[in-house]
Amino acid sequence: MTESILESTAYQIKNAALLAKKKIRTNLKNVHETLLLPLWGRAEAAKMKDPVLNDRKAIELINHIDYDFSKFRSQIRKFEILTLAMRAKELDAIIREFINVHPEGTIVNIGAGLDTTFYRVNNGQIKWYDLDVSQVIDLRNTLLPQSEQLKSISKSMFDESFLVDIEKPKDGILFFASGVLIYFEEERVRAFFKMIASHFPHSEIAFDTMTPLGIYIAGKIVKKSGIQGADMKWGIPNVRRMQQWNLGLELVEHYPIYSKTVIPRSWGVGTKLLMRFSDLFSIVNMNYVKFN
Repeated sequence: MTESILESTAYQIKNAALLAKKKIRTNLKNVHETLLLPLWGRAEAAKMKDPVLNDRKAIELINHIDYDFSKFRSQIRKFEILTLAMRAKELDAIIREFINVHPEGTIVNIGAGLDTTFYRVNNGQIKWYDLDVSQVIDLRNTLLPQSEQLKSISKSMFDESFLVDIEKPKDGILFFASGVLIYFEEERVRAFFKMIASHFPHSEIAFDTMTPLGIYIAGKIVKKSGIQGADMKWGIPNVRRMQQWNLGLELVEHYPIYSKTVIPRSWGVGTKLLMRFSDLFSIVNMNYVKFN
């Protein structure tokens, strides 16, 4: 075990040295390219006054990636940047609560992209899996190397075999999906939940959703950012409807994404009004579900 940890540490040091010398080029297209948008959003939000999320790892990654992020900067507003960071903040809170109850639990990041949640919530005891397609995992492993605690699974979220790659949980298991499910039809989302419920009947899952109006607005923002071929498909007006899927699904928590945050003056009146409007009509929501 000690040798393995030392080897992992040596690899990370070597990898950091390589990253310091050159930028990593990406060849991401269509929906896979969208993973760069929330990464950039979290980095930009961390630079703001009164940051909602201090994601220094995101800033570090942006500096190591060979990509024209300026096209985001010219098109994405403060409100949209803060929304990306807010989603991460709320998922962090749910995951931390799970870890408090299950300090040696297992956490599976669905459609991980270049998500940096692990580095913000890690207690040194959890088992963590990042799941994504091979092209994305290759990039992720270059920038964020695996370790004894942190493993990558290079498969589609709809490939049921990925569940077999997860070691038997010691202390509960939590799945989470950030900005992922919206890119698939409801039928596929339901099939994915059914797959999770079948393999891990007492598992938990946290995820974000949007209403059809939210999907329409977010889709326009993605296209405006210059990313093509990444159509959003799943907008659900009432998440409680998922309980009718007959999967033993219990909706433990469901709330508008900005509702738990005190909005500082530095974000501006316009941003505050947009957030209040979104919450009033529950356009963007956080959800926490358990399978019985």
